[in-house]
Amino acid sequence: MGNSLRVSVIGAGPAGLAAALELAGGGAHVTVYEQHRTPGGHFHGDFQAFENWTMDADVLAWLEGLGVTIDFPYLPTHRITMADPDLARYAIASGRPLFYLVKRGPDEDSLDRRLAAQAAARGVTFRFGRRMHAEELTGPVIVATGPPPRETQGVVAGIVAKTSHADQVVVIASDALAPKGYAYCVVWSGRATLATVAMRDFPRARSCFKEARQAFAAMGLSDFREERRFGGRAHVSRTGRLTDGSRLYVGEAAGLQDYLFGFGLRYAILSGHLAARALLTGERYDALVARHLRSALRAGFVNRLVFDRLGDRGYRWFLRWLSRGDGGRRARRIYGFAPWRRALWPFAALALR
Repeated sequence: MGNSLRVSVIGAGPAGLAAALELAGGGAHVTVYEQHRTPGGHFHGDFQAFENWTMDADVLAWLEGLGVTIDFPYLPTHRITMADPDLARYAIASGRPLFYLVKRGPDEDSLDRRLAAQAAARGVTFRFGRRMHAEELTGPVIVATGPPPRETQGVVAGIVAKTSHADQVVVIASDALAPKGYAYCVVWSGRATLATVAMRDFPRARSCFKEARQAFAAMGLSDFREERRFGGRAHVSRTGRLTDGSRLYVGEAAGLQDYLFGFGLRYAILSGHLAARALLTGERYDALVARHLRSALRAGFVNRLVFDRLGDRGYRWFLRWLSRGDGGRRARRIYGFAPWRRALWPFAALALR
């Protein structure tokens, strides 16, 4: 197709920007439409992470292999503290980073701004402050707009703030504080993100966060200033729409996200890359997703089925097990699509539909 290919991308998040980078690198003419006035406008400087356990390759090397330049700040995290419902603490550590923290939002050093700058340097055109619908555009369109309306499988409620606490990651597993999810506190260079991730009982998310904040205070994490509230939704689907005519759906717009812990950055960037590859090479996008993401997505559904049934007693057992070895290797075992997970997949698909 060469330079004759013209593609519109709706959404300047990681999925849309990964698609734009790959397309521009292949010689296509790309226009990215973003409803906010800047990349990352939906976020407020909150911290997210690239998990580093579902693949053999380190995630930073994997990103470079997809053509992403690692010019954004990141914090490799080898150790985290996890607490059970009684706030008993467990150290989860790994020889290689468990994950890499990154900043989201409109700041110059955010993942969003750096990816957009890389795309612009490759000739991608941006149209900010434009809320576009795929129906308004002609030719190939990559839809990277995040969770569709009324499609919610998880809710996040929290704050970002300044703090004097040392860099650390603390996670609490408790149905009272985060129904079938978890609460977390991430501190990096004087900034903090505190949040509750609720996978059930969504209306309780904000009240659960208030209780989670009290729990973190009981653990010695109480100095938070200049707070800003934030929230969000997660969309995960086993049958998410991938294509509709000339439209290709990526990231959470297609429900491509881990259903256990909600780590979605790797899924977002990979799906954007695959959508662009499909347009450049003529390969089928749904076939590429099946080849590269289906096993991980199905493992996530089976993990969610199991986690939903653990309850507080099960969380205690899980944290003890996770802390009794290399945390990264044990997490890798959780996400492997072993034979017993294959056997449970039909039940998980039915129970979680």
